[in-house]
Amino acid sequence: MTITRKVSRATRRSRSAAAGWKVLRGADRVRWTRIQTAQARIASGFYDREEVQVAVAAAVLRELRRR
Repeated sequence: MTITRKVSRATRRSRSAAAGWKVLRGADRVRWTRIQTAQARIASGFYDREEVQVAVAAAVLRELRRR
């Protein structure tokens, strides 16, 4: 029988940029119904409409300015 040993890393892996995101501030769980609603909107082409794209871009810019 061969015994294998875990090789230790000399360097640590770098953390992804997403690891530091605080997407769910103060939330303890994921609201799956919200995710399903967004997925349905994507599938139906809701976000491809020009007025929706403008509104989403404006909301993102507002959020970035708050920081």
